[in-house]
Amino acid sequence: MELDLRLNSTLKPVLFDLLKTISHNKIDEFTLVINGLTESFSSNLDWWVERPASRNTLQSHLFYRFCCLHLVKNLIESGTRVEKVIVDSPAMFSVIKELRNKEDYDYEIEGPEDELPHFHYYFWKLLNPFFGYLKRLLKQFSAAKKTKHLSPLPPKDGLIIIDQFVFPGFISKERYYNGLWDTLSSEQKERFFFVPTLVMMKEEEFETAYHELRTSERNFLIKEDYLTFSDLLFSLLHLLRVWFIKPLSQEVMGVDFSPLIREELLSGGGYDSALEGLLNYRFAKRLKEESFDLSLIIDWWEGQPLDKGWNLGFHTYFPDTPRKGYLGYAPRTMELQLRPSESEIQYGAAPVTIATIGKNFSLEMNATTNPHFQAETAPAFRFGHLWENGAVTKRGSGDYRILMALSIVVDESVNILEQVIDSGLVKSEELEFILKPHPTVQLETLKERLGDKWSSRFQVGENPTPEEIRKSNLLITGMSSVGLEAVVMGVPVIVVETMRGLSYNPIPESVPGKLWRSCRSSEEILDAIDYFRNRTPDEVKEHQELSASIKNDYFEPVTKEGVYRFLESEV
Repeated sequence: MELDLRLNSTLKPVLFDLLKTISHNKIDEFTLVINGLTESFSSNLDWWVERPASRNTLQSHLFYRFCCLHLVKNLIESGTRVEKVIVDSPAMFSVIKELRNKEDYDYEIEGPEDELPHFHYYFWKLLNPFFGYLKRLLKQFSAAKKTKHLSPLPPKDGLIIIDQFVFPGFISKERYYNGLWDTLSSEQKERFFFVPTLVMMKEEEFETAYHELRTSERNFLIKEDYLTFSDLLFSLLHLLRVWFIKPLSQEVMGVDFSPLIREELLSGGGYDSALEGLLNYRFAKRLKEESFDLSLIIDWWEGQPLDKGWNLGFHTYFPDTPRKGYLGYAPRTMELQLRPSESEIQYGAAPVTIATIGKNFSLEMNATTNPHFQAETAPAFRFGHLWENGAVTKRGSGDYRILMALSIVVDESVNILEQVIDSGLVKSEELEFILKPHPTVQLETLKERLGDKWSSRFQVGENPTPEEIRKSNLLITGMSSVGLEAVVMGVPVIVVETMRGLSYNPIPESVPGKLWRSCRSSEEILDAIDYFRNRTPDEVKEHQELSASIKNDYFEPVTKEGVYRFLESEV
């Protein structure tokens, strides 16, 4: 067997399934490896905002490579003849070679054998990103300063602050906490402030964005009003300080895993999130110096480096103020970073309490984490539409409408489109195909990747995703959490597996297979569509009843009582 472990390689089904089993079984062991490193760097802020510490498998490749090492050993010990292992990382080459020598395996290794860069090479390499980020941040700070006069001074006593992202189309328009502001009393609104982080925004859009935030009916506490140039410089110099993070040896199956960690630290990825995490840390420091009194601190929790910086900052400078994270979407398998580790809780890099959007998510998180961490249930703010009249719409008898909700990962989105095209379905006049790309992915990018395979029959959905789901007979998606949302709206779902890397299933195991299918090929997609199209009226009715039950298990309605419980306030 020739075993291709490069990041974008497509695995045979038997290997993909074995890797999937390994990845589910090795989560705790991997977390212990990262925890072991963290003991050496617990006071190093730069470590906490880097990708290895995050355990975020969508940003960091460490867990995938960790599982690949176990895959190699598992295959050989089960009697499989592995003749060649192909890798795309010098550190992985080194570790795979050490494993071969230690276990006396007999396989060829193909891949880069380069050594890690010397300091002078690393220094010159980081100059471009350093000045690029400096230019962008200076423009952002300048735009904030120009509009600062539009914001009245906030009260300093008893504030509740809540972290969120803003981006074009959703600046003052709410996307993350729908219904929360309207539930508050006038008195509560005076001391309730959203703290925005601007993302996916062009430099020329900064000033307009800050103007809109400052004139919104909602209260926004602008971080850039309190941060200084020294904070900006401190954050940017992280790019240089990373060089001095040198992990101690960490054994995995008797071989040293630390070269992979060092390689990822020096790869130059994830700096935008790291810089934002450091600015979040300094923002907490500045609020303390300004004598703010905070009564509750809420983080939009995704376990990213910017979340680590936020929590470390407020843990350090507001140690007595309650902190909680809000996991405002349906988590997927393999999102390791969403479940705080013991060391993250111990050193304040994660909140002790995380609120999920439904009781079953809370039960699952509490069942898979240690007693030092607690999950609670809060309103599913982004999903309030599920309880509106017509949440499950009776669809017309015309063309069968298929909505394709694409992924934040471009490769996965391209794979979904290719599988649908290869099935021949796009030629059927009875089917209508609506695309809903992820907000961070440009349609032109997908067209370029598909080239001549792009179909003119693909239409782009112009309405919000819930509206597009209601109009559709079927949803096709990948790792997008919109899959579960569609299921509870009575729309069957096809989840397309890419057969590359780790498997991110957006549908909980407890959801009956009658309501969704996992497909790996165009033939399986054809079979699934045929099944869902030919359901009897009785089957459709049964499935909609199941959907309603699942909604109650996984989505908490937005109520006044629920909002006040989330904010730890009396009704």
